[in-house]
Order: sequence, then C-alpha cells, then structure tokens
Amino acid sequence: MKHLRMKKLLIPTLALSLVMTTGTTAFAQNGRDHNDDRNSNARQNFDKRPQNAIKFDFKDIKGKEFEWALNYIMSLVSRRIFDGYPDGTFKPQETVTRIEAITAAVRLMGLRDQAESDAEKATKLNFLDAASVPSWAVGYVAVALENDLFTESDTIVNPNQPADRLWATTLLVKALKLQDEAEANMNAKLPFSDSSAVPAGSVGYVKVAVDKGLVNGFEDNTFRPKQLVTRAQIAALLDRAGNQLPGSIEGLVTGTVVAPVNGNILTVRTNGQNINLTLHPDVFIYRNGAKVSPSALQTGDVLKIRSNDNSIIYIEVSQPNGGNPTTPTQAIGVKTGMVTSAISGNTITLLINGQTISLPLNSNVLYFRNGAQTTAAGLQVGDIVTTRSYNYGVSYVEVTQAVGTVGTPTNLASTIIGTLTYPISDNTLLLTTSAGLQGVSLNSTTIIYKNGAFTTLSALQVGDVLTTYAYNHTAAVIEVTKSVSPVTTTGEMTGTVSGQVSNNLLTLTSAGQSYSLQLHANTSIYSDGAQTTSAVLQPGQVIKVHYYNGVVLHAEILQRADGTSVTQPNIAQFTGTVISATNSVVVIVNGNQAQAVNVNDKAFIYRSGTQVSGSALQAGDIVKIRSYNNSAIYAEVTQLTSGNNQNFSVSGTFNSVTFTNQGKIATITINQTGTNGSNVTTTYNVSSSVSITGNMSNMVQNRAITLQGTGALITKINIQ
Repeated sequence: MKHLRMKKLLIPTLALSLVMTTGTTAFAQNGRDHNDDRNSNARQNFDKRPQNAIKFDFKDIKGKEFEWALNYIMSLVSRRIFDGYPDGTFKPQETVTRIEAITAAVRLMGLRDQAESDAEKATKLNFLDAASVPSWAVGYVAVALENDLFTESDTIVNPNQPADRLWATTLLVKALKLQDEAEANMNAKLPFSDSSAVPAGSVGYVKVAVDKGLVNGFEDNTFRPKQLVTRAQIAALLDRAGNQLPGSIEGLVTGTVVAPVNGNILTVRTNGQNINLTLHPDVFIYRNGAKVSPSALQTGDVLKIRSNDNSIIYIEVSQPNGGNPTTPTQAIGVKTGMVTSAISGNTITLLINGQTISLPLNSNVLYFRNGAQTTAAGLQVGDIVTTRSYNYGVSYVEVTQAVGTVGTPTNLASTIIGTLTYPISDNTLLLTTSAGLQGVSLNSTTIIYKNGAFTTLSALQVGDVLTTYAYNHTAAVIEVTKSVSPVTTTGEMTGTVSGQVSNNLLTLTSAGQSYSLQLHANTSIYSDGAQTTSAVLQPGQVIKVHYYNGVVLHAEILQRADGTSVTQPNIAQFTGTVISATNSVVVIVNGNQAQAVNVNDKAFIYRSGTQVSGSALQAGDIVKIRSYNNSAIYAEVTQLTSGNNQNFSVSGTFNSVTFTNQGKIATITINQTGTNGSNVTTTYNVSSSVSITGNMSNMVQNRAITLQGTGALITKINIQ
C-alpha cells in the first residue's frame, strides 16, 4: 500500500549528482516558480553570480582514453555540478562514496543552506554508525533522512562505502520524488539478462530509471547492479538525464551564431535580438564530437551556452551550421545493419529494419573487414556490419558481409569468457574458461573496458572475470565483467591462490569470490613449518593470509596445489599488558603471570595504526601478539597505555642489579625462558619501596628468584 508523503515542496532541480560537488540550486528568481516564465526573456539572463574559478583543463582526462566523457564532464563542470581536485585532476575512474552521493543529492535538491545550518549540523543521528559520519556531513544526512532518501529500515549510513549502480539508481529515483511510481512498478519485468540479480524490492526503482532514460544496461544486456560507479560514468549519466528533467534550462542560453568570433567576442541571435558575448580565455567549446577553438564556430551554428561571472565558459554546438541536430541515436548494445553512407565526423549511419539511424562513435573505434583491421575509410556503402558500444558510443565495427558478396561469410569473430589466471606477458592473455586454460593474443589497439571506463592493460588483475571479443584470434575488446575485489580491511582469509604473484600482488579465490591483496616487501610465508618468502606461492595452493589494511604481512600454506597437506608451524596467540619491551623481547603480563616473548626480526608491530619497532611499545599498552615457532611475527596495540596497575609475578634466575644515588635498587635483571625455549635476559624497574624476602647473600648469578610487581615496577623480590 502506498503511503502518503507529506514533505516540503521543492523546486525541481536539474538532476541528482552522484559525486561530491559544489552544485548550484534551482530556486526561482524573486520567489517565482520558474515554470511561469520559462520561455520569457527573463529566463535568458546570464548567471552573474561570482563563483570560484571553473577549471576545464584536467590533466587526467586528456587524450583518447576519456574523450568519450569529455563533453559530459565539462557540461556538468560548467553548471557547478562537478568539480576537479586541487591537484588539477578530475579522477574519472575514481569511485563515488555514499556520503558524496548523499551530499550532492541534498545540494541539488535546493537544500544546501538547510543542510549546513547550525540546527541540522547539531542533529543527533540515530544510525548505528553515526560516529563514522564526518562532522561536516551530519546536516546533509539529517536532511536526506527528512526527504526520504533513506528507507524506514535503514540502520546504517555506510558513508565511506563505494556506491554501486543499484544503490545509485535508487537514490536518483528517490531524489527526483518518483518513489510512488517505483512502488507501482515493483512487479514489472526488467529487460536485462541478469534481472534476477536485482532484489525484488528494487525492481520498481530500476524500471522507473530505465523508463525515464536515466540509466541503461550494458552492451551484453546486463544491468550489473553491484558494479561500482565512477565519476566519468556518472558524468555521462547525469548529463543525458539532466536534459530531460525540470530545471535543465537553468542558466542556459540558446542562440544562433551571427558572425565568426572576433577577438573574444561572439555574436549570437537569441529571442529575436543580436547580443555580443564575451568568451572566457579558457572557454570550452564542443562541436561535432570534439573540443574545438572559438575560430571553429561557424555562422549558423546553433549553440547551448553557459556563463560564469559575465563571461562564457561553456558552449555546445547542438546544431552545426543550420543542419540537423548533432545528437544521434544512442548506440546501446550490439546493433547490426547496412552502411548507408561514408562515415563523416562523429557518426556512422546504418539501415536497420527499414529505419536509418545515426550512431555516435567513440574516439577509439576499431574497424574490421575481410579478415583484417581497417579504418573508417575502409568501410563501403552496402557493407553489413555489427557494432558494439561502450558508454553510448560505438567502439567496435565488424563487417559481417561485405557489399557485393553473397552466402554465409567466414566467421572471423569469437567471444571468450573466462577468469584472468596469470599476469599478462608476451602480449598474451591467459584465461581459465569452461573449456580449460585458453590463450588470447593482444596488440597495441586492444580496447580495455573496466568499471564503466576505458583503461589500459595494466588495470587488469589476476582474478578479473573477462569477456573477450576477438577477431582472427586476436583480442579486439576486453571487457571486465567482474573485478577482483581488493581487500582494504584488517583480518585473515583462507583461499586458493588463483594466479602467479606479480609485482607483489597476490590473488585468492575464497568462497567463490576473487580477491586482490598486496604483499608487504617483508611478508613472511610459512611452508612446511619454516619461514620463507612469497616466491614459494603457486596457483592452486590453499593458504591462510593475515593482512593489515589490505596488505599481507604473513601467511601459512595449508595445502599444496596437488591437494596434499603441509606441516604447520607452531602457532600461538597472546594478549596482555606490556611490562617492558625491546626490539628483540616483549614482556607482557596476562593472568598475573609475566611472560617474555621473543620478537622475530621480520615482525610487524603496529601502534596507533603506524608500524613501529618493538622498543616503541610502552608499559601499560595492551597488545595482541601472534607467534610462529615461538617467535612473535605480529603485534598490535589494541589499547594505548592509560596507567598500568596490572599485578604480576615472574620467575627466573638472578643476573644483576643497579643502584640509585641513594643506594637503593634501581633495576633488576633476571634470566627467563622465552617463548621459543631460549634464555632471555630481561631488565625490570624496581620500586623505591621494594620489599625483599630471603637471604640477601644468596642473590648471586643463576640463583632462583621470583619477582612480583604492579604496573611496570617490581614491588617484591623473593630470593630462593
């Protein structure tokens, strides 16, 4: 049953941005509803509000790799929806966190002032992980909760969790106030081959988002609900969606070029009058699928224009030189048709089922004809081709039947699905497929597509699940359909080594999931009970790894690749309070009994999240120690010293003492048996009020002695 939502009336906004932004709101001027004067001259006023400098020259989106997303990104940057980073990058492949998405949603709903008010920032959040929400974001979470961006059953925010496609899609629909429509579509049938992966309670949200043109599936007809969202991918999504939603004309001027640019002045005709516009020195101009200079604008071009602080910062040629609009049919999925004209500019034109359509081309298009790679000029009118698209632009064109030929053409294309099993070498990709291990040749033009963006071979990791489209047994396109999961927490994992260790990267398969873990330069591996290095790791071995912040510190091989068991080291774990510590010995007390623990020379010791030496441990620290073959290989301070009042006793043989200037015992050194059975010499501080029992004349070397203490001080010496 639908429930009534009694919420504040919001002025519609451009769209939901799923990245951290400084987006402007879409409130009507002078308190008026902007729908009242959408087509009037008042709506053509330029945005004259002074803003921070808008940057269009991002150093990490130059070249062909992200050319497909360039206009999407710049369009949103011009609207203050996206911003770059202080180091001059845009980070197009970086994933978006949930708190970034929530913050952006609230801002673009026109609620930024409310979210940053003292009242909202002082909200006591009732989420279980409220303490993990950054203080600056508390108001945003509070306002998001008030506006139905959370469900009634949500108990956590997960602020730092990357946003996946399903979560982002649901948030988008909620921010656009389409929940009722989503609820009405919960029993709809989704068109995707992996629709079963979409939870039943989310089907309606996905259906509405698809129907509204906000999201689409991938070229293999999958939705991939768990795939993470990148900044470049969201830029494309939002720019397409924003052109359909209320508020899309906020700050936008449409006009026709009257004369070529003269100096930095552009003259356009809008609303029946000519106006002169001043171009910003860094103005971004997009024409026929590419960034161009102001001199490329032609009389008759129809423009979409955005300004900032009285100068033009963004221009998109929506209709070149009075011709047809440049927006072609979206090149979604795999399409087959006949070439009707030579490729011109940024589009390929095909006849499909009696309908002529134009598809946008990415900059990295590969063309294949008659068994060989060719160029756009190599295609001929009348060729039957199959296209494959990525990010709504065609990247692969294969002539399946050349013009003038009849019969069934030779099939030179193949699809191979498998898991990357070994690091790439000798330009060969080795995959484990349903038919076994299979190799695929690579070349310099192979297209790699991962996490919603084009990338390079170096981004592929052992354990990634790939779909490879090959032509003449050479990979043309490699698509990562399931990325190996990085481990970014602390703990332990048991799994099977799934590939050769390369560049200190270990890949494991555990519970059906692939994981990628970084090995520390000093990682210790234990095989047949002995300490060794990562060089012994081989695919097929079952191992147990222990990692800290995603970095493997030590591991033990449990089973060889042939299935036989491996002798394990003597493993022990201790938890206690530090009495004293050196780089080679740590003395802890647990259960009133002090214990000297030998420290391995390759041990990893962490205090306050930082790797330290053994001598950096302080009396009173509570530590967790893991020992292999009676030698500590790992120690972590779980609680810093806050005053140590632990009572303890320890036995050994007397070694020596030192005295204060007043003649009192300052320290006592005894010989103890360490955890590995060796003799350990340990020095303890002695209280000025220490009591001594037994005959003092018997306090000689190797005489049995028992010490009792509190905190880090010996308070009683018992001579045997």
